[in-house]
Amino acid sequence: MMAVVMIVLSVALWRGSQQGARLAAHQADAVNDPAKANAAVYRDQMAELDREFVMGNLSYEELKAARDELSQRLLADVAVLDTAAQEQPARPSSAVVWRKPWLSIGLLVFVVPVASLLMYSVLGEPVALDPRALVQGAGNGSEEVTPEKLTEMATALTRRLQDEPNSMEGWVMLGRVQRARGMFQESAEAFGKALSLSRDDNLSIERAEVLAQKNGGSFAGEPWAIIQRVLTADPHHLNALFLAGSASYAELNFNTALRYWERAREVVPADSPDAPELDRAIAEARNKMGLPAIPPRAASATADAAASSPAAKAALATSSISGRVTLVKELQGLVAPTDTVFVYATPVTGSRMPIAILRTTADKLPLDFVLDDSMAMSPSAKLTGMDEVTVRVRISKSGQATAQAGDYGVSLTPVKPGSKGLNLMVRDTLQSTAQ
Repeated sequence: MMAVVMIVLSVALWRGSQQGARLAAHQADAVNDPAKANAAVYRDQMAELDREFVMGNLSYEELKAARDELSQRLLADVAVLDTAAQEQPARPSSAVVWRKPWLSIGLLVFVVPVASLLMYSVLGEPVALDPRALVQGAGNGSEEVTPEKLTEMATALTRRLQDEPNSMEGWVMLGRVQRARGMFQESAEAFGKALSLSRDDNLSIERAEVLAQKNGGSFAGEPWAIIQRVLTADPHHLNALFLAGSASYAELNFNTALRYWERAREVVPADSPDAPELDRAIAEARNKMGLPAIPPRAASATADAAASSPAAKAALATSSISGRVTLVKELQGLVAPTDTVFVYATPVTGSRMPIAILRTTADKLPLDFVLDDSMAMSPSAKLTGMDEVTVRVRISKSGQATAQAGDYGVSLTPVKPGSKGLNLMVRDTLQSTAQ
């Protein structure tokens, strides 16, 4: 920026100096050679006399007399100027004036940057020019984000959202700032505004955490309902599994916490930064239950081995439910290939929480499905522990776990675990069929 400014000023100074040099040259010529200047004046006066004679305003005798008078005055002025020139020193020529711009430009280029740096060293923040200081400052952000700054940020975001109430990102930022301030009620409200603009399951889980903090760490009520809703829509949602395990652990339900975390461990890659922390959480839950510690990387392999044992396979076979889901021709033009298809089992009475759930898309229809304990939402509620269940199918355009207007579906009840060959045909909006 300083270089650009210097170039602009130098060009302007150079152009101005050229014009000034030409004017100074004329002035210098008049000062250094006044005889020439006087001669030019007398020539003009002679020309004026000639014009007057041609126009008839002067006779020949008057013209001749006036010319003689001008000639004598010119000679007298030249004699006086010669005497004055001998007594006065010579003045600088136009060549000297021509060289002055270089001196001015040189001083400008030297003085302005030096003065700017000196002023910045006194009034500015020179540490900001040091990259190492910037890195240290970034790594020590906790010292910079003070409660006062958080309050200023919250105030600024609130004012901005008054003008931009449909800014989903603004509401998310406000929710996180209010959470950092410990204002959990305001944080939950901000996340609620964001979710009204964008149904994001990750934001829903974040709001569930805030609500639990507002309730003093208790996940009872709405926080658990949010977690279960997200897991119903996506049984492998990592953030929901993490939080479900943490909530169960906080409630001293170590067995359930272990189940959620082990399900998450099956999805998390071995090189993920979340893997070591998840392994430590699993080890802690096993320790609380009095179970022997196992190598973190062997946890999923142990679960797979247990599931593949003959006894486990026999239990799955006797409790699993299988069948086929089809769609009537009248609905085939109304259902898009990307619509979400849920196939799940719920208790016949009481809770509507799925016991086992399968999620796919409509392009897979007709679908041959199997529901078993591996698809359980909770280790305390499995098909093996049920006498009868209701098998439901729902086709959702929104992809939401809760039923929405316009969803298509069908349900079959009662169904005993171990039933095979069920035929579930979706004909219209949600309907129930007794078996």
